Amino acid sequence: MTSLENLRNVNARCIHCRACQYAYSGEPDKEGKDEVYTGMLQGCPAGLYYGWEGYFNSGKQWMARAFLNGELPASRELLEVAEACTTCGMCETQCPNYIDTVHVTEELRAAIIEAGIEPLDKHKKFGEMVSTEDMRNPYKEARSDRTKWAQEKHAEQIDKDVKIGYFVGCTGAYRQQQVADHTASILKKLGVDFTIVSEEVCCGSPILRTGQKDVFEDVMNQNLEIFKDFDLLLFSCAGCYKTIRNDYPRISGKPLPFKTRHTVEYVYDLLQEGKLKINNQYNKKVTWHDPCHSVRHVGIAIEKEILRNSKNWLLDSRGAEKAKMEHYEIPRVVLGAIPGIELSEMYRIKGDSFCCGAGGGVKAQFPDMALSTAKERLKEAASTGADILMTSCPFCITNFNDGIKALKKEEEETGKDLSAIGSKLRVVELLEVLDELL
Repeated sequence: MTSLENLRNVNARCIHCRACQYAYSGEPDKEGKDEVYTGMLQGCPAGLYYGWEGYFNSGKQWMARAFLNGELPASRELLEVAEACTTCGMCETQCPNYIDTVHVTEELRAAIIEAGIEPLDKHKKFGEMVSTEDMRNPYKEARSDRTKWAQEKHAEQIDKDVKIGYFVGCTGAYRQQQVADHTASILKKLGVDFTIVSEEVCCGSPILRTGQKDVFEDVMNQNLEIFKDFDLLLFSCAGCYKTIRNDYPRISGKPLPFKTRHTVEYVYDLLQEGKLKINNQYNKKVTWHDPCHSVRHVGIAIEKEILRNSKNWLLDSRGAEKAKMEHYEIPRVVLGAIPGIELSEMYRIKGDSFCCGAGGGVKAQFPDMALSTAKERLKEAASTGADILMTSCPFCITNFNDGIKALKKEEEETGKDLSAIGSKLRVVELLEVLDELL
């Protein structure tokens, strides 16, 4: 597995230019409803919330260097700062030196834990629950209930002997079950011969992000064994998709034995091949939130894979950038294929999209930061004048809905109208809409 020491040369490319602190935009300015966005905005959720340099990626890169050089000892205080990061990858998008900033941060967390510092309280519970054989999920739910959501409507899809699997994920199986339900329904309508695997365990994303590498390796190897004979795995969870698509081969050192695709990408493929046409109308004004894991992280991985195999970066960097941008367009192509929909984009989009605030173990351990980040994004969404905030990640849905609840509660307590910063927004899953329209 990758270690912080193995990333020393990667980390050494950081010149502390602080470009990673900002989010750029393709527009010089954007005048929205009750808000004007202009220029470069700070794009790091942790840096914005805490303000101190150590919480920005630029600070974390230098702390990682100091740790490697023996100048900064392992401590709980250092781990708390390192863990206060959603691992959204905004910093990696902005880095002019192509530093794998998220990998460095994750390995710094792991190195601190390996040095003898216990994981933070909520993160430690993640590891314990995922390690427990009769749970294998971070929600403390029974493993035997993993497919309970499917037993009424999709029982015939459970443990079928076919070559396409739907990897549901813990959030879909135990919390945002409507996402799993709509995904299974979509796949059936599309005529996909797929199965839901009852032996599936946590993908390991919350474990890997919080530095608990031994537990992660355990669930990674178990999932690779469970799904080794499949041709294709489909996903509705952005975090599971990114973890299995990007992190499993990187950490195991072996290519995946199966292909991977997010359901939105699968629908996109069918649209591009002319095998699908959406005829029903969806006459609503929406704004789109790009999930960090399925959009930005996968786009960055596509770009870096091309550059990794390149013999001439000067020539190939343009093609790599183009391939990344084509990936960022996928959900927009799908939205554009829906008759009647009016898409009003936010200021920070695609690779520059601001995080929902839930990832990297932040929502559990730093709930105030997660909520503050959600409110920042809700404000940006509300400025577009859209009624609906649409996305394709169950964790984004959870955190945005928590942000809206907090705003509504504040309205009740103060009597103020907070619709300008998102209290009236409705969060809708794109897969749910596609299921209704197909």
